[in-house]
Amino acid sequence: MSASADTAASPAAIEAALAAYSPAPAQRARLREAAVLVPLVATPTGVELQLILRPNTMPTHPGQVAFPGGAVDPGDADSWAAALREADEELGIPANAVTRVGRLDDLPTITSFHVTPWVGWIPPDLALRPSPREVDEAFRVPLSTLLDPSRRRTMVGRWRGRPRRMYFYLTERHVVWGATAEMLTNFLSIIRPA
Repeated sequence: MSASADTAASPAAIEAALAAYSPAPAQRARLREAAVLVPLVATPTGVELQLILRPNTMPTHPGQVAFPGGAVDPGDADSWAAALREADEELGIPANAVTRVGRLDDLPTITSFHVTPWVGWIPPDLALRPSPREVDEAFRVPLSTLLDPSRRRTMVGRWRGRPRRMYFYLTERHVVWGATAEMLTNFLSIIRPA
């Protein structure tokens, strides 16, 4: 990895990049509101992202790698509160253990969700309690792996009659694709130097 990628992956650089970023809103018409937490972990060897593998029994996005998250419920104060609630339900991450860093672009998904992704730090020694109903596996991926161009694949498909670029990230055990890969691409483009 280049020295510039090392700099971009530092906690201070990530916070500065997200503080300077203005997230793009998306049209919400006929889409269900949802939110995810993009959990970052600062370790002695570098920043890592906390991900989950959804069980094949889930009604939406079965068997996919995801960030913890889900639909915004009527009792949630806002999308940030929804992201925190979902992270607690899915991984046992208490809301008071998350330090908010920033927000990524809103994302309308092909499954009719309007997703607001929030980025936050979680402690490296936090003992996770994955929900067996919602999480098959909880795992971390070093940011350096995701910044490595050899780990990314793209292809062009069609959605609603228009070409759409799709992204795929190869981790040690899983492939990140779909909405999670789109959010990840947005995050990496923000923190990577031009």
